[in-house]
Amino acid sequence: MPGQRKDNLPIVALVGRANVGKSTLWNRLTETSKAIVSKEAHTTRDRNYAHVIWRGMAIQCVDTGGMDAEMETAVGQGIRKQAELAVKEADLVVFMIDARSGIMPQDTQLAKFVKKNNKHVLLVANKMDTPQFIAEAFSAEVVALGLGEPMTCSASTGKGVGDVLDAVYTKLEKRGKPPVPVEEPSGLRIVVMGRPNVGKSSLVNAILGEERVITSPIAHTTREPIDTDFVWKDERFTIIDTAGMRKRSRVDTDIEEEGIEKNQHSLHRADIAFLVFDASEEPSQQDKHLAGLMKDETKGLLLIANKWDLVEGKKTGSTDEYELRIRRAFPFLNWADIVFVSAKDHLRTDKILDYALRIRDERRREISTNALQRLLKTVVARKKPLADGGTFSPYIHDVSQVKTEPPTFLITVRGQKAAVHQNWIRYFENRLREKFGFRGTPIVTRVELLPIRSIEDRNPNGTKLGKDGKKLNPWRRKRPIGRKGNRY
Repeated sequence: MPGQRKDNLPIVALVGRANVGKSTLWNRLTETSKAIVSKEAHTTRDRNYAHVIWRGMAIQCVDTGGMDAEMETAVGQGIRKQAELAVKEADLVVFMIDARSGIMPQDTQLAKFVKKNNKHVLLVANKMDTPQFIAEAFSAEVVALGLGEPMTCSASTGKGVGDVLDAVYTKLEKRGKPPVPVEEPSGLRIVVMGRPNVGKSSLVNAILGEERVITSPIAHTTREPIDTDFVWKDERFTIIDTAGMRKRSRVDTDIEEEGIEKNQHSLHRADIAFLVFDASEEPSQQDKHLAGLMKDETKGLLLIANKWDLVEGKKTGSTDEYELRIRRAFPFLNWADIVFVSAKDHLRTDKILDYALRIRDERRREISTNALQRLLKTVVARKKPLADGGTFSPYIHDVSQVKTEPPTFLITVRGQKAAVHQNWIRYFENRLREKFGFRGTPIVTRVELLPIRSIEDRNPNGTKLGKDGKKLNPWRRKRPIGRKGNRY
């Protein structure tokens, strides 16, 4: 079972009822905009972790949903459970109240729960944009919470946030959990994406072996990307659960729109993407759109057919039949592996991280120039390069690998106006895969034109070159011409 990684950092949890500004303060402290901020109650649902660096020292800060969520719904129960877990695991709890609205009955109830489950609490009165609310922040109702004298701040403007951090660090030091120097976390970053209700959050929980994110049959339960760091087989990972992505034309709320934008940012910063399908349904047009999006971002890719337990009438060749349908739907992803899982029953979910590590190794594969030159000769002998316009065959000068993650190759073509057709480039990439692998990762191939004069520039000694660019033999002499014009 993967283990959660904390990097020996003390954990500080931001808790309170809905709309007291927890996510706004979390974004301010972590210097990110990962958490969606909205006037709608219970926008935040899962625990969201990130590093906070202050005075050159680091802590781990946890954003939580409003603990006054309705317990009658599955989503409300999940929000409350996630917040309670954050309270119990935290080294320090920052209990937040709204200085403008004053103390609500929910604040009093939640304060009792927090005091019962964690003795280390800092009370923060947020939304102190102007001094007119100072009386509310120090009212008798606030004192009656039994959490001590409050710190005041405005998360939206940043006023007083530095003083709150000073108080947090001081309390952690007194508790014996001081902030520590930390390097930027490194490891394999995996983003889990797919349409709504294909089981992304259930898959993340199955991989982690714990109920890390809320799951429910209701679409769009997850609203924003949730990062989780962990260690497995002595390897560091960050897995990112994302909100379900549907067509832009069907997006009807600002929160969903912002969630889609954050999903795309998560894909951009990831190394590998897991594209999750519902195996009980046919691949949709939206699945194809997401697959193309991942391909364009040149990320490692694993196709995951989830809910395999719901497929009726399975037999020995069912996986082959379904894979054939996937390959026909996504012919441009024939280099990506497909794994059939059931997140609900934990069927083959233990194999997924092994796939991720293999994809990482393929993305890091380096091929020597000599090996590439030998392959190029073989490929050119089998299929002459096609010109992108015109009838002549471009002359391929050489090929070399210039980058990894993703593997990137540079083909040099001689001539100022020469251009190689994309069909031949795809043919060359297929031969690359046959010879060297690169399973699970896209290949990037660039073409660079090498003007004829640059060949002469590479010859500083002044040796004469033929039309084909090869060096002429300086000892070669022309034979004299006889009367009839024949050489003898």
